[in-house]
Parts: sequence; C-alpha cells; structure tokens
Amino acid sequence: MPFNEGDFVLIEYTAKVKDTGQVIETTKEDVAKEHGLYSEDKRFEPLLVIIGEKRVVSGLEEALRDMDVGQEKTFEVPPEKAYGKRDPNKVRRISRREFIKADIDPVPGQVIEFNGVPAIIRDVSGGRVVVDFNHPLAGKTLVYEVKVVSKLESDEDKIRALIKRRFRPKEDDSYKFSIDKEEGVIEITIPVDDMLNENIQLAKKALANDIFKYINGINTVVFKEVIEKKTD
Repeated sequence: MPFNEGDFVLIEYTAKVKDTGQVIETTKEDVAKEHGLYSEDKRFEPLLVIIGEKRVVSGLEEALRDMDVGQEKTFEVPPEKAYGKRDPNKVRRISRREFIKADIDPVPGQVIEFNGVPAIIRDVSGGRVVVDFNHPLAGKTLVYEVKVVSKLESDEDKIRALIKRRFRPKEDDSYKFSIDKEEGVIEITIPVDDMLNENIQLAKKALANDIFKYINGINTVVFKEVIEKKTD
C-alpha cells in the first residue's frame, strides 16, 4: 500500500555512485566498515523518512511513496532528482591571497568552507586557486538499495523517532517523555549528560516544531532538566 504525505517510514539503505560503484551512504554497519565509512560516533540504524518533508533527495522519496513495509528495491536516481546537475558557473578562480586571509592553505582535492559555503579545491596554480562550489555529487546518477523496515503509527513511536533524530541520544530510552492529549502537552526530560551540549537549544526548538507539525492536538512542549543529588 503506497505511503501518504506525513507518513513516518523507517528504511535501511545503501547509496552508490553509478559510474564508480563508490558507496557514499549506508545505514548498515557492516557495509560502512567494508567501504571506509564507519565511525564509532555514528549509530548505524534505520533512517527516519517523513514523506513530503524533503529531507532526502527527491528521487528517493518518490520511490518510497510507491513501496510497502518489508519491500526491498534497487533503483537509479538521476542528478536532477539527487544533487543537481553540474553548473560550470559555480567553478571560480580566486586569488590565493583570499585564502591566506581566511587562514586556509589550499590543496587540490581539499574540501573547505569558503565564506560560509562548502567547496572543493580543484587546482592551485601560481597565485590562483580553482574552487568548485558545486555539490560533490552534482552531476552524478546514484543507485539506491532500499528496504522499508516499518511504518510508525503511534504518537509515542513518532515522538521517540523525532527525539532520536534531533538529539541523537546514545541510549534509545535516555529521553523520557509523557503525553497529555487532553491538555495538548508533551513533557520531555533532558538527560543530565546532554544538558550542556553545544546545540541543545536549537535541537529543542527544532523538535518542538516537528511535534507541532506532525503530532495532532499538541500545542505545548515542555522540556524538563532534573538533577538529583547523588547519595553515598
């Protein structure tokens, strides 16, 4: 049965560049280890996709709309439905002095952030640097291997998935929450270890907006920070 706008879907997937076979993304730990994408700081688990949210490339979301729970599918996504076509106007020659001012030593192949915009150094010659502001995957056809693991139905499961996406907790149940539909309130307790995280306030605001958008009947999100005295 096709998925509809606003459906919460968990998927496992691996994405490759068609021309080279290079694996660029995966939710599977064994695949990540095999292709040099593994990191101890990253959790390899099914990805939350909310249909219509447009947080994944459009070609992937379009394919998901016609899939069902338990279904596996391999399909190609052309550049215009992935990271766009390459734009030659985004390749620029910039004086090396500009990089010196930004405390950057340009090296071909280096990925940098220049004036707040990500870019790749393509060539360094004399006093000029060729900088490519296209997305690294622009112009690439991608191949996705996807399995739909589940569709989340209950408010509890949806909130738990949204918390995991925004806060990336080390333990699934470290963020406790309660729902009062009569009052339209959700109360979420922030773990002590996460209270000083650099981006905690942005994450709280983003999560509240997600809840208002996707959980019916909720008009207030309360975040609690509780510190209890340790006993000897």
